[in-house]
Amino acid sequence: MQEQIILPFPPAIQPVRNVRSTILIGSMNVLRASPYADEYLEALAPQHRSTLFDAVAGTWIPVEAAMAHYYACDALHLPVDEQVANGRGTFDRAGATVFGTIVKMARGVGVTPWTLLPQVQRFWDRIYDGGGASVTQLGPKEARIEVVKADVLRSPYYRNALRGLFLATFGSFCTKAYMSERNRLHGEDSVNFRTQWV
Repeated sequence: MQEQIILPFPPAIQPVRNVRSTILIGSMNVLRASPYADEYLEALAPQHRSTLFDAVAGTWIPVEAAMAHYYACDALHLPVDEQVANGRGTFDRAGATVFGTIVKMARGVGVTPWTLLPQVQRFWDRIYDGGGASVTQLGPKEARIEVVKADVLRSPYYRNALRGLFLATFGSFCTKAYMSERNRLHGEDSVNFRTQWV
């Protein structure tokens, strides 16, 4: 099967400037409930603590504060599978608010990941102010998802947590989903995921 772009990058992409607080609150709550809460707080840059800890759901947080959060997560040096699990946990905590449409779609008959994948940019825009996504079909149940111009993608923790969040999302539409990170094709502020499902 030939590769087929099912979601092209937007024609004009601005770098991510802000991140929706709901996703950051979900991510922070996962850490607060973990054995690493104190280490996380110690690693978090003091100048961003009030911005993050005083955030209310549904507001925009400057990307610099979001990056401070994810760099503090990087400093924990958690195993990759735990980082991915934290991404799944973030979906569980913030999913109903941020991904309510996905949850409703998952209840539909005959809905598959192909129903969701063309909507990736729309869902990205609900969480991030800036950045762009593209989806390419590689096979009947295989796709490449790329995201560009998002400085948070410089954080290994964030990329692994994003993979977990995507896996939790796709898991609503199939029996089992798999995702791996491939070589970044568009620079350090990008990511390239290959996903498959059954």
